Amino acid sequence: MKLAVLTMALAAAGVSSTAFAAQLQGKITDEQGNVIPKALISVDGGNQTTADESGNYSLNVSDNSHIHLHISSALYKHAERDVQVTQGVLTENFSLIKSKIENIVVTASPLGRSAMESSTPISVLTEDQLKLNTEASLGDTLDKLPGVQATHFGAGASRPVIRGMDGPRVKVLENGLSVGDASTVSADHAVTAEAASAQQIEILRGPGTLMYGNGAIGGVVNVVDKRISEQAIDTFNGNVGARYDSANNGKTLTADLNGGKEGVNWHLDGTRRRTDSYDIPGNAIIGDESSHGNVDNSQLQLDEYAAGIGYAGDSGFIGVSGTRTESNYGIPLKGEEDEPHITIDLKKTAWQLHGGLLDPFAGFSKIRLDAGYTDYQHAEEENGDADTFFYNKQTEARLTLNNNPWAEWQGSMGLHVTHRDFEVDGEEQLTPNSKTDTLAAFIVQERKVDDFRFELGARVEHYKLDPAQMSLDTLTGEAEYQPNSISDTNVTASAGVVWDFHPSYNLSVALTRAERSATAEELYSYGPHDATQSFEIGSEFQIVDGNIVTNAANAEKEIANNIDVTLRKLDGAWTGSISMAYNRVDNFFYEANTGLVAADLIASDEEGDMPVYQYQQGDAQLFSVEAQASIPFNDTWSLEMFTDYTRAKLVDGGNLPRISPMRFGSTLNFDQAQWHAEAGMVAYAKQDKTAENETDNSGYALVNAAVTYRIYTDNGDLFVYLKGNNLTDREARPHTSLLKDYAPLMGRNVMLGINYNF
Repeated sequence: MKLAVLTMALAAAGVSSTAFAAQLQGKITDEQGNVIPKALISVDGGNQTTADESGNYSLNVSDNSHIHLHISSALYKHAERDVQVTQGVLTENFSLIKSKIENIVVTASPLGRSAMESSTPISVLTEDQLKLNTEASLGDTLDKLPGVQATHFGAGASRPVIRGMDGPRVKVLENGLSVGDASTVSADHAVTAEAASAQQIEILRGPGTLMYGNGAIGGVVNVVDKRISEQAIDTFNGNVGARYDSANNGKTLTADLNGGKEGVNWHLDGTRRRTDSYDIPGNAIIGDESSHGNVDNSQLQLDEYAAGIGYAGDSGFIGVSGTRTESNYGIPLKGEEDEPHITIDLKKTAWQLHGGLLDPFAGFSKIRLDAGYTDYQHAEEENGDADTFFYNKQTEARLTLNNNPWAEWQGSMGLHVTHRDFEVDGEEQLTPNSKTDTLAAFIVQERKVDDFRFELGARVEHYKLDPAQMSLDTLTGEAEYQPNSISDTNVTASAGVVWDFHPSYNLSVALTRAERSATAEELYSYGPHDATQSFEIGSEFQIVDGNIVTNAANAEKEIANNIDVTLRKLDGAWTGSISMAYNRVDNFFYEANTGLVAADLIASDEEGDMPVYQYQQGDAQLFSVEAQASIPFNDTWSLEMFTDYTRAKLVDGGNLPRISPMRFGSTLNFDQAQWHAEAGMVAYAKQDKTAENETDNSGYALVNAAVTYRIYTDNGDLFVYLKGNNLTDREARPHTSLLKDYAPLMGRNVMLGINYNF
């Protein structure tokens, strides 16, 4: 009821025109006086606008107030200015300094900062970068970013791995709200966030993600789309694109349309993708010549369509969007006799509501509501017959208030609530049906003192997990079991500082202590899982002489203590950054290969040789380093390089499983007029620091190249690209993949694509 009242209040505010007594206006140029169009002008925690094609802007603000202005443009250094506003019109012009590093405002940042201003490392893939780098899954799209790799579970399911952490420790969001799928439950479940329709994708590393949940101790991936606009759209614009991939006969079509009039905005977009099973240079299954040249059952079909409508006025905005996703993809075969072809048939309907009101009441500059509802289901089919169904219905709402300065501290605070109803029905019911509820309060504040910017934040979250009764198949027969419920209060606190000690450098340090409660799959999993070809057991069970002992121990929540240090060089003959992080996680959950097979635990011949994996807990240490640099030789040639490394081990001895090895990548770029060309390589070291019962992984190198051409017209621009991945056709088996022994990465793939913006 309260949510409905607030929604109506925001709607009423959106269609009214609050009278602002003051107005800022001005022009944005570079140092030579050249116009900078489309620059973003924003007030800390309040209103924002975009400069027009002539660099002019106009921004309504409250009178008799002290505000802090930010001016951002992708290819220029960030500018900011304190302004004392009085009644009438105030002119503030800005001259921005050229930068070699893109300066993109990160929507997932609580304070709306750019990646260069954050106390923790952030990467942003822009819309132009996504046109050339989008892959069929979110994990594969982000796989070449420093500190980010992927689970590589076939063509349809690949989650991002951030600094050795994945699953529930990495939150995947769409416009700041959870994707609401089942991708955290198992590696074979797809992430239902589509990069092809994104305006930008933001990757926040580390646990300091206070607005989105205590569970995100690895980081956040936020996929931002155009379905709801916070500003009025006065023109009709859009994009259409097509792409062909040679290695899987892949065909992808995309389109989005945007328009508006008198503050009423609308949006439509769609993505259609069809691929066959993909080609590889050698055998899919190690030692099996019959699997040569192709990963059988790795085909994919996807259709996603979305629409949004809303209103944006001087006083705020409100909008609603709906998305329908349908996907069908295969799970690569292990090569066993009479092995079934398993496919995942997925359907998801998602609704989102976003609204904001400026200057809602004294002391606060903005109130914002973000709410969503997701209805997700997928069927796991064996040879075309569905035998197991997964259902997830999730509701989420977050109310955020941005405060005016309190003793020179400014930021945001709010409430965040989620409800998740998860059910599994069928032969492979690995976890009991469960309901998960969270209720949280958070606050993030910032203060600037000379060249230092200090950040403080905290989140308190009540977490409740209620599982239903489940059946256990053991050597002595089936037994009914009622798992324990979980009721925790988790506290996260963070502190950070950014020191702009030189016009071309800054240094940031962030400290975070975060708590995370266990998920249903980490606690209660039990049974064979054909898609992952394993027998999975949760931490609530103990194996004693082949017998399953229930309620063996109460699971402790994870406690992560993290320090992040980042040095950035923002200007000069070269630019770049280096980040180092140390994370000590007590009671860390990890899925270990026990060395047993299913026949040791259950009386079944069908799943008898499946390896048994069990969630266990232990204190862990994770150290990571990421470095990247861009070196321009002249206006035409430049070199980009990166490296990353994660070392993850248990305090009492042993290594964590499926940790990515060290990587080094370099790309040589050529830019002239409308042409761009690049050639590069990413080399993966051997991974021999493995967990118990885990095999070593050989190193490999992937060579890539691309050529693009952009044609400008009066009505838009045409972008054509030819790109090749793994041009040397090298066999590659990522250590992060559960399927590395029978599903290597795609072989040589040549992509031809075209996009038209109008």
